[in-house]
Amino acid sequence: MDSSPGHPRQRTRAEVKVWVEEITTSHVINQQERIITFLLWAYGALLFATTLIFYLQGLKAWGFSLDEGLLKWLGGATVGEIAGLLTLTVGAVFKKPKAG
Repeated sequence: MDSSPGHPRQRTRAEVKVWVEEITTSHVINQQERIITFLLWAYGALLFATTLIFYLQGLKAWGFSLDEGLLKWLGGATVGEIAGLLTLTVGAVFKKPKAG
């Protein structure tokens, strides 16, 4: 076969399969990185906002006053979100490979 620029060589089925697997893996990893980056920024912003609310409540700045029940709910939700993120992260990092 002619391998000049006008005539690309035919790829074997195995070469195409390997190329598709490489592209698919690269795409999946890219998507996972984007999701993790978004979640880290979102959780960071939510954690900062919650901390700010607690500081404003403690200092009574600008007449800031929220119901105690709401503050407990907000604190519990913040702890829950951080615990959920840690659980997902540890589960993904330390996942055991499947046998077989």
